[in-house]
Amino acid sequence: MAFEAGQRIGDYEVVARLGAGGLGVVYEVQHLISGRREAMKILLPDQSGTPEMVERFRREVQTLAALNHVNIAQLHTAFYYENQLAMVMELVYGETLRDLRARAGITLPHALAYISQVLDALAYAHRLGVVHRDIKPSNIMISDGGVVKLLDFGIAVTGVGSDLTRAGYLLGSLNYMSPEQIGGSKAGPRSDIYSVGVTLYELLTGELPIKGANNYEIMMAHMNQVPVRPHEIAPMVPLVISDAVMRALAKDPAQRFASAEDFHFALRATSAPAESGATFAAPLPTTHSSASVRTPPPLPAASPRQAVSPAQTIFTSHSPQPKSTASSTGLQNLSLEDISRRLAVYIGPVAKFVVKKLAAQSEDVDFIYREAAKQIPSDTDRAAFLKARRQ
Repeated sequence: MAFEAGQRIGDYEVVARLGAGGLGVVYEVQHLISGRREAMKILLPDQSGTPEMVERFRREVQTLAALNHVNIAQLHTAFYYENQLAMVMELVYGETLRDLRARAGITLPHALAYISQVLDALAYAHRLGVVHRDIKPSNIMISDGGVVKLLDFGIAVTGVGSDLTRAGYLLGSLNYMSPEQIGGSKAGPRSDIYSVGVTLYELLTGELPIKGANNYEIMMAHMNQVPVRPHEIAPMVPLVISDAVMRALAKDPAQRFASAEDFHFALRATSAPAESGATFAAPLPTTHSSASVRTPPPLPAASPRQAVSPAQTIFTSHSPQPKSTASSTGLQNLSLEDISRRLAVYIGPVAKFVVKKLAAQSEDVDFIYREAAKQIPSDTDRAAFLKARRQ
């Protein structure tokens, strides 16, 4: 269901559409009685009929309702309108960290100040059992007053209830995803710390710590490649900050900071010197998210700020299965390379990683085909892939 400016939704009037993400559409609305401007998020039309997505949206409402922190965009209320669940949130005037970074560059003191506020928000959320799972610059809003607002808890997990991630899938943004998430393990607080580490590394150096020519290469690099230390790319970065970032990026979660508070304390261990006011300006990769954001008029001599756009979601297998030795001869008749090649037609280079992981879980070719098919979003393409197995 799409809404137009001037349309009334319960006690609210639509002012403008702000943007859309992978799950919902965000509108600027005004309360008819109080006159307060707020942000209203509703499910996308093609998601509203999916029971899992409806339940995920409801969980996001409940998660946000339990969070009350200055650095987390606040939920005001939620209600149903013509059987459509809507959440009404704080309207933030400002721009995402990604857009700010691309437009003007960020000094070292500002980078540390913004990340420290993100860590404050995560420390609070983690104490309540909430893991965000999708920390990235486009989910970090910087208000016009310099206050950070952490956005989009759409795929957050809590200690209450079950994880809604479907067997065989993993949600998140690949460039910022922790190795354990890529490997199929459940995300924990230290997974968020890794993603913050990626974000800070990018702010300090102008580069992502992990890069690759395709999704498969990025995944394997997250799991195996140790990035260049930040101060080796940007010499103005203090060694103690560089060390803190590298600890946050440890492959083994047990080697990272034990908590967001510990990471924050490490960043406070040094004060950025005055000469470090140089900006770290370089284009950021394209990763977007929906947000409760109103785009204000552009500042003088600055580029216009953009509304936030859809988030990228990555899917990869993580469904554990017992190992089978009964059909090991099947792999002699049809190699893993052949399966990867056929799957790549539908999901691209990441197919090699998916098949390799499935083969480690079971040697049964039928199992590998069946589970690999779950990665193909189109029913028609999925059927074609399985038909090729039978031929």
